[in-house]
Amino acid sequence: MGILTLLQIRTEVDSIMGNKTAVLDPRVNTWINLAYTEIASGIDFEELSDEFDFPTVVGTFEYAGPANPLAVQLLRDETNERLLAWVPKNEYFRLNRATNGTVLRWTRRGSDLLVWPPPNAVVTLRAQFKITPPALVADGNVTILPPFVDNALIFLGAAYGLLATGEDARAVLWVNRAAAYLGSRITDQDFSFLLGGLARTQPTTGVPSGT
Repeated sequence: MGILTLLQIRTEVDSIMGNKTAVLDPRVNTWINLAYTEIASGIDFEELSDEFDFPTVVGTFEYAGPANPLAVQLLRDETNERLLAWVPKNEYFRLNRATNGTVLRWTRRGSDLLVWPPPNAVVTLRAQFKITPPALVADGNVTILPPFVDNALIFLGAAYGLLATGEDARAVLWVNRAAAYLGSRITDQDFSFLLGGLARTQPTTGVPSGT
């Protein structure tokens, strides 16, 4: 888990932004939590991994999935030891669901998991998913991610704040710093970071994006 508390992270974000007296703590907390979710969404942290097992019902294709997941990554038939193939929702709804069979494919609709074809037997399915990290609310809260993420939260939280207060050029600089920093720290984790879209909205200044 992280080392810096929300209070410490907020103090650093305030400092980067120039300690704007008109910006109140709850607003800075919002920017920090936006950065927290962004980073959690873009990197495959083991700390966010969880599993959810459920039995099928013959002829039933829709099942309640894990509550409020950040992402559902895999669905596996544990009974038959096979990984199910994910398909986009629009492709799934073109499939014929009139006939039951061995489950082969899946998609997600909201928090529900849809399988195809509807099962012809009871099997155990296992969803591998990423939990949504709990928001940092109290001043003493720390993240559930590795300590190195604290620095990135400061950089990206400041970027959100600078964007919100009209300092776009400085915001892009801090986005690039966050992306470059995280890119230098990630080794075996998947780095499908989403900051690149924001970093490319304006010319890069100073530090390369690292995306």
